[in-house]
Amino acid sequence: MLASLRTVLTRATDRAVVHVTGGARRPGEPPIVRPRLPFLGHALEMGRDLTALLRECQREHGDVFTLLVAGRRMHFIVDPLSYPLVLKAQDNLTFHEIGDEIGSRAFGYRSIPAGADLDALEALYGENLKNAALGPLTARMEERLRAAFDRHTSDDWRDEGLFDFSARVIFAAGMETLFGDGVAEDGALDDFRRQDRWFPLLAAGVPAAALPGVLRARERALWRVDPMRPDASAFIRARDLLLAKITDRRNRQHFQNAIVWASQANTLPAAFWTLAHLLDNPPARAAVTAEVDARGIGDLKQLPKLYSSMCESLRLCSESLTIRLVQRDCELALAGGRTIALRAGDRVALCPQVMHRDPEIFEDPERFRFDRFLSEGGGPRQFSRRGQRVPIPLMPYGGGVSMCPGRFLANNEVMQFAGIALTHLDIELTEPALPPLDKTRAGLGVLSPTREVQCRVRRRSRARA
Repeated sequence: MLASLRTVLTRATDRAVVHVTGGARRPGEPPIVRPRLPFLGHALEMGRDLTALLRECQREHGDVFTLLVAGRRMHFIVDPLSYPLVLKAQDNLTFHEIGDEIGSRAFGYRSIPAGADLDALEALYGENLKNAALGPLTARMEERLRAAFDRHTSDDWRDEGLFDFSARVIFAAGMETLFGDGVAEDGALDDFRRQDRWFPLLAAGVPAAALPGVLRARERALWRVDPMRPDASAFIRARDLLLAKITDRRNRQHFQNAIVWASQANTLPAAFWTLAHLLDNPPARAAVTAEVDARGIGDLKQLPKLYSSMCESLRLCSESLTIRLVQRDCELALAGGRTIALRAGDRVALCPQVMHRDPEIFEDPERFRFDRFLSEGGGPRQFSRRGQRVPIPLMPYGGGVSMCPGRFLANNEVMQFAGIALTHLDIELTEPALPPLDKTRAGLGVLSPTREVQCRVRRRSRARA
């Protein structure tokens, strides 16, 4: 009895030490970067500049190391050659628990247990957001983008903040494409921004009631997505019907509101940066504009320069984390035949932004090059590190089971937005340089600018075109 008690106390003490300091390094485990602060560990440094922190750790400890973040051990793997091995290790590394925890905290829904209902819900993404189903959504998106541009411009010059202008157009078009006309009326964007502003704290577990204006904004958003409009997309209709079978109306509203955030939070800044980089680079703007003028935007596959420009913008502005939970004590195989030991309950994290800014992979990585992702023959370009091909050189949408299921529609929307803006509007930046990225949301996706970018905009008349 006494021995059993000692064992329980020892395990509890070991867990407490791990939560506070990261614990002792066991054989085969990655090196532990000792934190200055107990429990919080490196959380504050990550919040200031995640990529800078990881680069510093990489220089000192190599491509695999362990950080303590809010009481959790996180093993960061920054060698892109190992990424496919991590993403395929689904027997020992899982995502469902992490995604479920973040989603329920941030959007207030009650989780749907793993099983047939959840499988059916996740299957809807593949059935409605890619392949043949993508065509009608893309056509509808073009229609709503043109309507939104028309609403927010005139024949006379208007002074605008480019980020705000992009957000108004993208939000209206994206919402109307998915949920139908009328859903993006006055106030809808403000309510979205209120929830998005506090998303990092919501995801971390701070109650919505403790954050200014979040509950009221959420309630209005729930009211907007509740009615099924006659022109709502097949995806939203199918999702609503399935949710109605497996949960109550209130919870169904919360799930639909989660789709609002998922469809907008990264697309808004991605569209802004793609257009801003092209406007800020005259040769790139001229090349892409000529391509769109010549081929139109009806077939986006015929616009490789525009696609490469979007990819280059995503390389520069996306800073997502791909995280997995370690289910059981195990060994994880990495590139080059190396293995690392992992403990149950630890987390494994990939931060593609380190790869995106690696000068060995991307020459002059801080500079926007619109044709970076095009080979001399016009097809996709290959990239290498240490003499080996990098299998996934661009990861703005995560990877594996947690890869964003709406990425194809998001890419199409960003390309359509930039293509229409360049060919149907006159847009001039009225300041000499683009702002840096806002690093306070590092790890959560595409980053916003630290400040607004001033410009002037008008519709392009046929006489001026």
